[in-house]
Amino acid sequence: MKRKQVKSASVLLIGLILFLVCNASYVLLAFAFRDFSLSLLVMYLFTPPSFYLSWYLIDKGARADFKRKPMAISTRIATVSRELEELSSR
Repeated sequence: MKRKQVKSASVLLIGLILFLVCNASYVLLAFAFRDFSLSLLVMYLFTPPSFYLSWYLIDKGARADFKRKPMAISTRIATVSRELEELSSR
């Protein structure tokens, strides 16, 4: 169980790091390069697929089921929210 949580958290972290690197790459593409070069071409070709890969890793890491019991405060907030919705619909 603990191993699965660590794996999901690490996948999420890798996705976030990759997403930040892709954003930095796009900023460099937009503002730093003014002439054509091989590095510009490589960044242009690899940045869009990296965005999709990072989003997939973030989504995969966030969907992990940690099997935790809900906190009492969140249960109470949900109950109060439902009661307020019922009162407002009357």
